[in-house]
This record gives sequence, C-alpha cells and structure tokens, in this order.
Amino acid sequence: MFDLHTHHERCGHARGALEEYIESAISKGIRVLGITDHSPYFFADEDHPFPKLAMAKSEFYNYVDEAVRLKKKYMDQIELLVGVESDIFKEHIDLYSHVYSGFPLDYVIGSIHFTSPLNVDKGLDWSVASEEEREAEFKRFIELMRLSVQCKWVNIIGHMDRFNRGYESFKDLYAPFISSLLKTMAERGVALEVNTGGFRIASEDWYPSINVIEQAHYYGVDITFGSDAHDPLRVGDEWEKVRSTLEQIGYKRWVIFKQRNPYYLDLKS
Repeated sequence: MFDLHTHHERCGHARGALEEYIESAISKGIRVLGITDHSPYFFADEDHPFPKLAMAKSEFYNYVDEAVRLKKKYMDQIELLVGVESDIFKEHIDLYSHVYSGFPLDYVIGSIHFTSPLNVDKGLDWSVASEEEREAEFKRFIELMRLSVQCKWVNIIGHMDRFNRGYESFKDLYAPFISSLLKTMAERGVALEVNTGGFRIASEDWYPSINVIEQAHYYGVDITFGSDAHDPLRVGDEWEKVRSTLEQIGYKRWVIFKQRNPYYLDLKS
C-alpha cells in the first residue's frame, strides 16, 4: 500500500504537520508515503506572495530538509519518498528545473492550478465567463498540459482533468486532446495519477475520470495513486477501491518513483 500525494500545513490550506501524516500512514499499514506539498512560486519577487496556496520560497529548503530527516527517523517503519507538487508555467519552465535540480527529490507531480503566473489566485470564473474568455482560458490550459507531459522534470501528472471539470463546455473542449496527451505520456514514461482527493463519494469522480483511466490503459500509460490528502486522516483514502478498479480495467502493475526512476509494483500485492 502506498500514497504518493500528500500535503501539510506549510502550504497554508492543509491541516497537520509532516510527522502527523507519517504516523497516520503507518497506522493504516501504508508501506510507502510520498511527501509532496505545493511548491513555492519561485518566479515571484516576494518571498511568500500567496500564503494560502503554497509555502514561501525561503521555506523550501526547510521542507526538503525536514522530509529527509523524517525519512531517516522512520526508515524502520515506512519508506518515505520526498517530492513536490509543482505548477507548470511556460514562462518559468527553466527556473523550476534549475531549482529542483538542487534538491534530492524522488519525483515531481506536475499539476495545473492556474494558467498564468499573472492569474494565480484569480482564475477565470467559468460559470460567468464569455465564450471568448472560455476559449482563451482553455487554449492556455491545453498549452500547459502539453508542456506538462513533455517536461523533463515532471514524473507524474496530477489530477489530469480537474481544471474546470464541472462545466460541460470545458469537458467537450478537452475530450479531443486526451488521447494525444496520453500517447505522449506513454512514450515518455510519465505516469498518470489516480487522485482521490476532495470530498467525493463515487469512483466516477476521481481525477481523472474512469473514461480517461481506461484510455490510459489502452495507450500503455503507467499508473499511480495519490490521495491528495490535506488532512492526516485522509492519507490512503480509497486505495483499495482504486486498486480493485484498476485491476478490473486490466492494469497489472502500478508505479512509484525513487530518485526520479520508476519502480513497478504488482497491483495485487
């Protein structure tokens, strides 16, 4: 049992310290836990421009240092992997690559929360936006998705269809691009995350949808699991349900990453 996507109090919108997530994971029998809080906005002039979204730039060293220290402390009880969930901004791809190369990260989850560094914390309201505004926002989104699956420092694509998912017009725009994105992921060895985060009750509401997961299997995309826990109690949420569903779809194995290299685990183990 493993969980590759967890957050903690440093990001400003999660509850609990790193050690609480580790202890929760141990209590649930999780053997491998990934620590992946939201990366700082390294491009910003300010040290901590959005304290409710991500940690300060000056805190990133402390974050990795604490994770590495806890990795050693708990090594006899659980295997800890040190990672980060990172936004993808086309204007700053090289900057983030440079920063991450200086830290002992096991993997990076690439996730799109905002389509531009100018729009952080004020994304487009899809419910009231004009058709032209929606099309422009989607164009920026799909450009970032293409960058994400091609980016050399991204190992896992996080919540692939979360962005404005609740709007049918967005879904209709996105659908024709899914297969080409998955093909690129399969070619590059970029894994797809099944994300059970949030407060949903049906497997159809995981990120991505079952339909996308089935397409991923068809194209040979590696698959992994992340609870996206923002509370220690949610670590490992729905892991067994995900495992069973993937087995029914036809998956035989899933993947974790250590020192940026894939390690495959039998889906039944």
